[in-house]
Amino acid sequence: MTNILGVHQTDFANNLAKTDGDIADLTAEVVTATLADAGIGADAVESIHVGNAFGQLYTGQGHLGAMPATVEPALWGVPAMRHEAACASSSMAVLAGMAEIEAGRYDCVLVLGIEQEKTMPGGPAAAVQTAAAWVGHETEGIEFFWPYAFERVAGEYDRRYGIDEQHLRAIGELNLRNAKDNPNAQTRAWALTPESFMADDEANPIVEGRLRRN
Repeated sequence: MTNILGVHQTDFANNLAKTDGDIADLTAEVVTATLADAGIGADAVESIHVGNAFGQLYTGQGHLGAMPATVEPALWGVPAMRHEAACASSSMAVLAGMAEIEAGRYDCVLVLGIEQEKTMPGGPAAAVQTAAAWVGHETEGIEFFWPYAFERVAGEYDRRYGIDEQHLRAIGELNLRNAKDNPNAQTRAWALTPESFMADDEANPIVEGRLRRN
């Protein structure tokens, strides 16, 4: 059995690049606050797993498995690794940590999910995330790959089962409404109107095919 001793979630609306912060500062906050919430010292940690998808591409910083020990010297010498699996990177880090505990290798594992993406304008940022696709095979001639991919999924679902566009709008509204319940959500202060979830080309513009912003 695996038990969670402590957790910490950073403020997703905080733009580190605008406050002269970097991914090391983000790591330091997570490590310090998580250990404090768990009520343990860094000397109790026997293994470290870091989930991160696009570290080098957004920040130029690789070797992120070592970053916790870089910002917390008491973690030096602790086995550490980074996991990259696109949007599932942190989930893979959690699974790896659980596997070590359940195998009896370690009793206390520190798992982090860290990502700093607000380092460039929207267009280049979207191009960075294309790295999670099959570059050169799936991505040629496509400006925003992931909206394109999701639009293809929606199209196939529609072909098989049919889609009510109102249901798609309702999902977007529900997701953003639920996000406001999280005090750290990036979207918590977004000002949205009913038109933001309608087929309104100004308030809710098309991004790709049938898919709109919300």
